[in-house]
Amino acid sequence: MPSEPNKQGAMSGEPESSDKPKPPPLMSDFLQAPKKKRRSFVVLAPGPNLDVELASSIKNFFESQHPDVNLIIVESTDELVKFASKNVVLILIDDELAERSKTLASIRFMKEQKTDGPLPSLFFTKNPAALIAEYQSQLSLWHEVDDYLSISDMPRHAVFSRIKSGVENRNQRRARRFKTNIPVMFQIFENGEHKFQGEIIDFSLHGALISCDIAGHRFTLKDQLVVHFPVSQFVKGQADILRVSGRVRRVLISGNKAGISWEHLSDIKSAILTEMLTSLVNVSLARAAATAKQRFHKFLSQDDDANSKTK
Repeated sequence: MPSEPNKQGAMSGEPESSDKPKPPPLMSDFLQAPKKKRRSFVVLAPGPNLDVELASSIKNFFESQHPDVNLIIVESTDELVKFASKNVVLILIDDELAERSKTLASIRFMKEQKTDGPLPSLFFTKNPAALIAEYQSQLSLWHEVDDYLSISDMPRHAVFSRIKSGVENRNQRRARRFKTNIPVMFQIFENGEHKFQGEIIDFSLHGALISCDIAGHRFTLKDQLVVHFPVSQFVKGQADILRVSGRVRRVLISGNKAGISWEHLSDIKSAILTEMLTSLVNVSLARAAATAKQRFHKFLSQDDDANSKTK
């Protein structure tokens, strides 16, 4: 006679014991389950250039504006490198946290351990020229995602604007003016008549981003330049060269690129620059239209081939 089930357990609501194995989870369970989000960290490494008040304000900024980001404060390069395995999305660091070369060496180590994307760094400095020189020797490979703040002359609101950009955009700058690749010659007043070969890599009626790939060349803040544009390539009926004065307003951390503003523009020079920019835009639009047309014809030909095979 078969034994009766445990009625007391069934009546009390206790689960019945069973030796049957549980069914394996369905694939749909895995697909629908949310992936666990990795914690993101921002490392703040204050030093002598970053006063206590500003460091405290940065801490409050993250607590109020980015509560999803974990802010870690370190006091030495040894502490910093311990976080190389963490999901660090930004490093805010005083370039004199330690001796400058050691500070940048620790940043290099952190970057080299990062395997899932770039690790941007924002340096606080009171000596941009010294930072740029050391940066070129150690970290030039990462200049597209790194930046610096000249803490001596930058207002607080600008500091927090740059920090916010670093967190949200990983220091990737927004599109600058109109992208170009215009080869130019330029002079620096302090170097007399000597001409350097460079390239205008973005361009507007108010200024440009200029680069110089001559080994060892570094722009400095307040350099005064004369840029020699090959204007006849863009504007018919003009002289071969247009000379435009400019002043360096910002040196990128790579040292060999600088943002310049045009100075002493006459109405004639301003009109010629406008024609140049219009010409560049028209060429770019024409190329884009030609590319789109080629893609469309390629799509039609592929569609015709597919139809002929089905017949």
